[in-house]
Amino acid sequence: MRLPVRVEFFAGGLRPIVTACVKSESPKIFGIVNAIIDTGSPTTILGAGDVQRMRISQVQMQKLIGAEKEVNLGGAQIKTRILPDAELKVGEKYVKIPIQVPVKLVRGTPPPTILGIDFLLEGKFKFFFYPEKREAYLESEDGI
Repeated sequence: MRLPVRVEFFAGGLRPIVTACVKSESPKIFGIVNAIIDTGSPTTILGAGDVQRMRISQVQMQKLIGAEKEVNLGGAQIKTRILPDAELKVGEKYVKIPIQVPVKLVRGTPPPTILGIDFLLEGKFKFFFYPEKREAYLESEDGI
């Protein structure tokens, strides 16, 4: 099964972007995000703009697990905590992974939502990106 990925100009270059639904039961979170597929990022990170847009409250933030971890991403330095058992839906495929959620911007411009290698591994995706022709897609062999 192939899932189409948009190739758009963003932050100075062409980027592969997908629309994904983010859902979590504890804390209760739901929202639609446009995420960049980044094969250079080991983990998936929810963008600070998406955190604000989804109106994730301080009470919900306190339910995130782990200590605040400093992450360097795209020139920004942010502190994150983990949203365990988050469910991402891209097309008809569901992927359950922990997502890093920014709790504080230390320096720089907040980055967008990033789908990292953990998303590709857990979803068992192959990723094809041909920027010259503006083609990209995710391919899954499990038919889901």
